Amino acid sequence: MAEFIHSVLAQNISVTAGTTVSYDLPVNPLSHVYLTLKFAQNQANTQLTWTNVAAMLSKVEVLFKGSAIFSANGLDTEVLAGMMLGFVPYANNVAGVDNDLLHFTFLIPFGRFPYSPKECFPRSTRGELRLQITYAASFTQIDAVSLQAETVELPDANPSQYMRTTTLSVTPAAAGEMDVELPLGNKIAAVLFFGTTVPVTTTATRTLTYTQLLVDNQRRYFSQTNFETQRSLMALKHRPMVEHGAHNHQIDGASFAQYMESSAQKYMSDQSNLHLMWDFDPLGDDTYLLETAGKSDVVARINAGDTSALRVLPVELVGV
Repeated sequence: MAEFIHSVLAQNISVTAGTTVSYDLPVNPLSHVYLTLKFAQNQANTQLTWTNVAAMLSKVEVLFKGSAIFSANGLDTEVLAGMMLGFVPYANNVAGVDNDLLHFTFLIPFGRFPYSPKECFPRSTRGELRLQITYAASFTQIDAVSLQAETVELPDANPSQYMRTTTLSVTPAAAGEMDVELPLGNKIAAVLFFGTTVPVTTTATRTLTYTQLLVDNQRRYFSQTNFETQRSLMALKHRPMVEHGAHNHQIDGASFAQYMESSAQKYMSDQSNLHLMWDFDPLGDDTYLLETAGKSDVVARINAGDTSALRVLPVELVGV
């Protein structure tokens, strides 16, 4: 009978802003890693902004013999797990009170299906596979931070492939169409996009106005999809990540004090409101995976609405 091993890699390790730490990961086939940050809210009378929590992680990397098989910042790590796996961590003790103790868990996946013995990182030798975390230079509205890292091993697994996620960071030289070269040689299960600017109040500017996929200079799969429609594509798989998003309270001004607790809430945005994703596995059965082997050029063409920073994270399936 198959068995998984869920164990602790780092137990309540004090975190210092601006530092980089690393840990040897287990040698058994590895399904995924959980990173849980425990911390205290450092402001009163206001609910902590969850974006500040993700911002504590400047970079999360898993390195195999020095090469990245996972590389992303905290926000992209959170959104990737939410969009691809439907993983939205539970919140606890979110009352908006100074010094309240909270926690947040990030998931680093090595397969599209957690616990899958067919798709996970294969067996390695001690010291070859390392987790490296770079913390932000400072934390906002947060202090007393500590780390818990836990791993899920699949000792009986014999995977045929694993998932590799890396980050391509780009700043457009000018507004308009630009190309980002995607990696060649492996199947691509998804591409996650981040754009700094999205519509706010009456301003319509979008860093990711529309996207297109070109394979050997021919439009394929996503011939063109606009920001507005693409924002909702993940609704085909799961609901928005509203637990850690933003909302307004709709209240009667004249009765503010009396009815504040029972006022209606208006959904504003979720934690992934700056992200889009191309999903090449909408059925979860590999039917539509993007094959890049033998291709000369695979390009994400982006119509940039401004010159703000954007990121492209290809999610590859690497054969073992």
